[in-house]
Amino acid sequence: MDSKIKKLVATVALAGAVTAGTAGAAFAADGGTTSTDPSTQTANGHPGLRREVRRGAIKVVTDTLGVSRQDLRTALKGGQSISEYATSLGKDPQTVTDALVNAANTKIDQLVADGKLQQDRADTIKGKVPGRVDKLMNRHFGQQAQTQS
Repeated sequence: MDSKIKKLVATVALAGAVTAGTAGAAFAADGGTTSTDPSTQTANGHPGLRREVRRGAIKVVTDTLGVSRQDLRTALKGGQSISEYATSLGKDPQTVTDALVNAANTKIDQLVADGKLQQDRADTIKGKVPGRVDKLMNRHFGQQAQTQS
């Protein structure tokens, strides 16, 4: 049973990290906001897993935009969404969206290949990833961080 719980937590954390992980990691060093997304709350007992997934999501965004983690953090804390930040850099936000979805799907496929996730569960999660990424791309994190400072 413990193994099944760990697999579920890893799966939920992966899907949730796409939604909340990027901003969470961007604010983590500054004591920023905590997510109210239930999928990330499930992973609270596994901070190492959450941290790893957030780092992966941040790396995808920063690599796709060609910016540093600090630049991303500054933009998000300044009130920009990831989409707005990408546009301000002359980049197409859809490129970042596609990169995040592809990275999540690749990780999910790897979990299936490694026998850590069943295909039907993987398909369910994959179906939710695009919507969560779209929500992430247009979310404004800066106002929350500024009111909690």
